[in-house]
This record gives sequence, structure tokens and C-alpha cells, in this order.
Amino acid sequence: MDVASETVVRLADPVARASVLTADALLAIAVVAYELDPAVVTEPVTAVFDRFDLAVPLDARASAMAQFRRTGEPVPWEVAASWDTAQIPPVAADAVWAGAVVVRTAVLDGTIVAVTADQSGVDSPVALGATVRMSPPEADPAPVPVPLPVLVAFLAAGEAPSPRELLRATTAARLGAGRYPVADLPAGGPVRRFERLVCWVVPESAFDDPGWPGAADDTTPQQRRADRLRAARSWLAGQGVAVITTTEPT
Repeated sequence: MDVASETVVRLADPVARASVLTADALLAIAVVAYELDPAVVTEPVTAVFDRFDLAVPLDARASAMAQFRRTGEPVPWEVAASWDTAQIPPVAADAVWAGAVVVRTAVLDGTIVAVTADQSGVDSPVALGATVRMSPPEADPAPVPVPLPVLVAFLAAGEAPSPRELLRATTAARLGAGRYPVADLPAGGPVRRFERLVCWVVPESAFDDPGWPGAADDTTPQQRRADRLRAARSWLAGQGVAVITTTEPT
């Protein structure tokens, strides 16, 4: 079985899915979908799978709209129509996930329990120093799980993925996710950056390729791989694209 097919099968299987959508992978998706600082996430991110569809096609229906205006009438007539194309639609995404990522963020609610002041200087200007003692961290409230709705179209890549081809496929994948409704945001949650995003699933070994920028020559192979992945995530996030990597299943 080729690498891309193996990835799709692991995503499809509810048990094996966690080997692809790990806590780190879910966090990588969350920070693209939302304005979320990963540093404040205190516990592993989990997922809710309301729907997980495979081989999601483009819409097989075509639509058109026309406007007609009669002389002297300020408001035009609008006519809209849609019809089946009678053609098998191409697959837009290897899978589409509708659900939520569940994050738990730190709640900084320390209380000042004591303040002491020290005064120095008798024949010189007075200098004051203060010491503030906060309540211990264990006194802070426990992080509350917050489910953040996500709508993710997945593209599974092979051993030597072509960024050019993946970028071209991204547009179709996003269109494939367009048929799914977008869930409302929870009250008090972070700002949503993208309602529908695309997630590239690539083998981690793909970032051994020096064609990916972001790595220094004087570092270890593992560090270069991590730096290239970090750089790719940075510039792809602005396009509404998350990147997660896979390893060989054990």
C-alpha cells in the first residue's frame, strides 16, 4: 500500500485515527483555525468527530443566474437555475472532518496574599522596595475544556510530496468542504481565523528535503527537519492550511 493510501486508511479507521491526529497534530490545526497561542494550552488537545467523510467530491450540480431589466423599471428581474451535470464529480478531498478540537488553556487568577515594603536611605533620597507574594499555582482554577468547532479538508501526500501540486489541490479541497455547515463559536472563545481549512498530511521524512526552506546547515538532521516543518507551517497558516506529519505505524 502506498503512503498516501495508508494515511487515508488510518484516518478512516476510528481507532487508528489517533495515530495521525495526535495531540500535537490537533494543536497544529487549532492554531491555524483560531487566534490561539499554543503556549497557553496546558493539556493535550483532544477531538470531537461529529462527521468524518472520505473521498469527498466536488458538487455535481451547476448553477447560473441572470438579471433582466425592462426599460423604465429600476429593479431588475433575477432568474436563478441549477441542474445536474450528469458527470461523475472529481474527488476534492481525501477526507473532511466536521467536529471540534477541545483545548484547555491556563487561567491566570492568582491572588495577592501579602505585600511588604522596605525603606532605605536616611541622609540620601528615599528608595522604596516592595515584595508581592501571590497565591500558589495550585490555588488557580482548573482549566476548563473548550470545544472549538473546526471544518477540515484533508489532503494525504506521498513519500515525496510536491508543494506545487498540494497548493493546486488545496483550492478544490476547500470547495469540497463548502457543502458542510459551519458551527457557531462558543461564547468567550478565541477569534476564528478560518471557517474551513485544509490540512496537508505528509510523511515527516518529507522535510529531509533541502528544498524546504527554514533550516541551517550546521544543525542536526532532526533539527533541520523540525525547522523546515516550522517554517512551512508559518507561511501556509496565512493561506488557511495546516500541516501535520506522519510516521511509520508500529
